[in-house]
Amino acid sequence: MKQMLLSSLMVFFTTILLAQFPSMTISHQGLAPSDTLTVFAGDSITFNYGGGGPHPMTEGWQTGQTSTPVPFPTQTVTSAIPKKTFALDTPGVYYFHCGTNPMNSDNWGKITVLESVATGVKEKEDISYNIYPNPVKSILHIQGFDEPGKIYDLTGKEIMEVNESKTSVEQLPAGIYILRINSFSSLIIKK
Repeated sequence: MKQMLLSSLMVFFTTILLAQFPSMTISHQGLAPSDTLTVFAGDSITFNYGGGGPHPMTEGWQTGQTSTPVPFPTQTVTSAIPKKTFALDTPGVYYFHCGTNPMNSDNWGKITVLESVATGVKEKEDISYNIYPNPVKSILHIQGFDEPGKIYDLTGKEIMEVNESKTSVEQLPAGIYILRINSFSSLIIKK
């Protein structure tokens, strides 16, 4: 049962966190499928029009939360512009709401942008690493390791650098983390 729960969590977080083209549908009923996204800097994000009037998604929440370190750039979808694709290049947390109806908390959203590890070198076509054991207690093995990587928590904060194929993660608290090596990403569970 425990293994099945861990597998389900990994699939859930992989789908939400590491989707190649994350998107939200925006309507007067709210944001779907979720009001939060987590992406890497420079990843494409798509807002889809889901009905109603225009939806200028703009900086902040009416409860006072604001984006850091820079404001959310307004993105508008309408019946005439049903899809808006954009990227956020600065790591941070972006809070936004529908400027047409700012009091409708169903249309308040948050995008967490993690630091990208792009090197300016053309990424490999087929990146293949074998990460084990997962869940891990002390030593994480990365078969196929060929360049440094980083481990992030789910808020996007860099936790540690990975410089070897065998990396001690004993100091990490139990939880779910993201291992990123160049364009490769994997969830790891620390027990």
